[in-house]
Amino acid sequence: MTNEVVLSPVKDTDMSKNLGTSPVWKSAYHKEEVTDEVRAKFPHWFEYQIKFEGLRPFQLTNFKVLS
Repeated sequence: MTNEVVLSPVKDTDMSKNLGTSPVWKSAYHKEEVTDEVRAKFPHWFEYQIKFEGLRPFQLTNFKVLS
């Protein structure tokens, strides 16, 4: 299992219930992919810390509002 930080402009308060099908995945970024230009496209950003089993999201471990 690996722990990954996923950033998204999409807020999903029920992500732990629908982890694999969450709308977050349509606009998901790795931390290093979010440049100033990408960040300026959306007014709000959210950080999801997720455990993965291979390529499959397994567990949401933390959620944080960034802006």
